[in-house]
Amino acid sequence: MSTPRTAETPESINCIGFNQDYRLLSIGHKKGYMFYKTADILESSTLPNRILSTNSSGFNNCTIVERLFSSSLMVVVSENEFRVLHLTSNNVISSHRFNKSILTVRINRQRIITCFEDCIQIYNLSDMKLIHTIIDTPMNKLGIVDLTSNTGNAFIAYPGSTDTGAVYIFDAINLKSVNTFVAHEGTLACLQFNQEGNMIATASTKGTVIRVYSVPDGNRLYEFRRGVSRYVTIQSLCFSSDSKFLAACSNVETIHVFKLEKAEEKIQPEATNESSGWFDTFNKTITAYMPTQFMQVTEMITTERSFATARLPVACKSNRIALVAHKNQQYLMAATSDGYVYAYQMNPEGGELDLIKQPCFEPETVSGGSSCLLTVGNQGG
Repeated sequence: MSTPRTAETPESINCIGFNQDYRLLSIGHKKGYMFYKTADILESSTLPNRILSTNSSGFNNCTIVERLFSSSLMVVVSENEFRVLHLTSNNVISSHRFNKSILTVRINRQRIITCFEDCIQIYNLSDMKLIHTIIDTPMNKLGIVDLTSNTGNAFIAYPGSTDTGAVYIFDAINLKSVNTFVAHEGTLACLQFNQEGNMIATASTKGTVIRVYSVPDGNRLYEFRRGVSRYVTIQSLCFSSDSKFLAACSNVETIHVFKLEKAEEKIQPEATNESSGWFDTFNKTITAYMPTQFMQVTEMITTERSFATARLPVACKSNRIALVAHKNQQYLMAATSDGYVYAYQMNPEGGELDLIKQPCFEPETVSGGSSCLLTVGNQGG
C-alpha cells in the first residue's frame, strides 16, 4: 500500500481561514494579506487576485487575519502586534503590541478576543477598550478557542483542563462563567460553535469521535465516529449555516461530513417477558463486571458514521474547511496549506463528493497584478 505524499507548506503562507458566515476566505502571508469571496471561487473559472496589503503599509508577516463578516472591519496580527483596521479608509483604529505570541483572535459584532497560552483578553468592539482578562485558563499552547458570532450573546469556549476534554463556557457580555462540562476523556484538539451559537462541536486529540453539545447547558446532542483505524489530529470543524451538517478535517486526506438528525427509533417486535427479562439481566451483569468495556461497545453501536466524505489530493500540514450555501446548493470548501482551495459539491444522497474546482491562492503564484475577486470596502455586516 503506497504512503500518501505530504504537501509542503509554501513558506509565504502563515494562516488561512474563513469568516463567520463562510462568505470570505482570508490568507495571511509574509507580505500582507488577501481575501476571496467564496461565491467567486465557485463561479469563476480562474482565481485572479492581488495582495491587499504590502510592505509599505507595515503589514509584514501576517500571522492572523480575522474579518468581521463582510464589513470593512478586520484584525491583523503581525510580529505580535494586534491591529484593528478599517479597510475602506485604510485607517488603523487600534493597535496593541505584546511581549508574547497571540495564538488566536475571534471577533463578533460586540467583542474581540485574543487568546494567549495562559489567558484570554476580551475587548469591547465599539471603543476597543480591554474590558476583561480571563487569567485562570489552563495552558493552551494551541490557542484552542471560539466565540459565538450571532447577535444577542457572546459565549467564549476554551479548554477547561490539560488532562481531560473539559469545555469551559464564558459569557463575554456579562463577563462571568456559564458552564463547564467534560466533552471527551482525552484533551481537546478542536472546538467550534455553530452560527446560531446554540451548539458546539468538539474533538479530542485522539480524533476518532466528534461530539456536538447544546450551548450553554452542555447536553450531548450528537456523537459521530470518524474512524478507528488510526488516530488523527482534527484541525477544523464547521457547521452548515442551517446547522444540518457538520464537517471535520484533519491532517490526513479524508474530510468527513456528518448529518445532524436524530435517527428514528426502529420499531422492535414485541418481546416476551422471558426474553426481555433475560436481556435486561445480561445487560446488568455485563455492566457490573465490565463497565468500561461495555460502554465502549455501546458507543461503537450507537455512534453515527459520516454521511459524506471528500478526499483531498494530498495530505496537508494545515487545513481549514467551510460548508458554503450558494444558489440553493451546498458545497464543501477546503483551504489548505499547500496553497489551494478545493471545492466539492454536496450530494443529497451523501457518499463520496466530487471535486469540482481547485484554484491556487499561493501569493507568489497569484500576485501578478490581475484583478482581485474581492472588492475591498463596506459590504454590510
